[in-house]
Amino acid sequence: MQDIFLPESSPDEALVGPLHTVTYATADPGLMERILGEAYDLTGSGWSDLDEATARYLGFPAGHEPRMNVFERRGEAANVAVRVIHQPADSDPVRPEYSGLYPGGATLSFPMQDLLAHEERMNAVGVHSTIGVKEMDFTSPGGEVYTSAEIVYKAPDNAFLMGVKRPDIFVPTGPIDPATGTGGPSYSARCLVHADATLAFFRDILGFEVRRDVIFEVGEKSALLMPQGTKERFIQCFAPGSQTGYLVLMDHHEATRAEPPAGYGPPSRGIVMWSFATERFDEVAARIGDSGATVLQEEAERGLPGRPEVRCLIVEDPEGFPIEIFEAR
Repeated sequence: MQDIFLPESSPDEALVGPLHTVTYATADPGLMERILGEAYDLTGSGWSDLDEATARYLGFPAGHEPRMNVFERRGEAANVAVRVIHQPADSDPVRPEYSGLYPGGATLSFPMQDLLAHEERMNAVGVHSTIGVKEMDFTSPGGEVYTSAEIVYKAPDNAFLMGVKRPDIFVPTGPIDPATGTGGPSYSARCLVHADATLAFFRDILGFEVRRDVIFEVGEKSALLMPQGTKERFIQCFAPGSQTGYLVLMDHHEATRAEPPAGYGPPSRGIVMWSFATERFDEVAARIGDSGATVLQEEAERGLPGRPEVRCLIVEDPEGFPIEIFEAR
């Protein structure tokens, strides 16, 4: 059975690398630290106050004094990093309630071997799943149907965290530490209003390849708490040559709810930014400029907690979601 996670392309073809960092803004830093550290086995860098210039760079207006802690998995199960930013509870969440029908950053997902065992770990830190373990059918490029399992948790700030178990005949969504049965974050998902334009941004400007683009109907007991019968366009995008650090884009068509007034990036709370490294920074910056996309932060050399001083910029994709591009060193 053909596995879309095993690329036919080469990393040499990639314009930007796989998803490098997900920024998660929260009003409950203590709970996020327990979740990521105790339940997902990530190691934090420690909380640090952001200077005004760094806070403005990340999209926080004057008067906000956020703190940052970068969590990542080390060793053989390393993958996407999570940049957690603490900000006041009076800021608005991207998602006004737990529902996949709202546009914006939706999920951060982790590969794992035993979903039920992990649910016990999440319950121990005070976080609970939406409906427990759910099995979902997917169709391979050759037309064969296979079943994957997932569990979705109600995370702080109305975002979702997930665990995913693919069939043993396939590679997992990312590397897993056999000692703990979990791995670092392997992908992040967003719900969209302008799916075609956003997909074109990642495909034509950043060079991602589409390995699945299907429409299906949401069944009963939706893990993202959507009504049965909702139509969903489900898109998986990978950097060429990669088999993890991918993006999921979801369009719920006419069922999509109103866009949040606070916007999709900081200072809103939840999943508010995706970051990508590139060895071809000049080319990427030129393509962004030629596209006419809104640049939120012009190219500059800047260091951030957990990252050396490198050239970087932040651009809005067609959905208005912040995308950070930085030079790989």
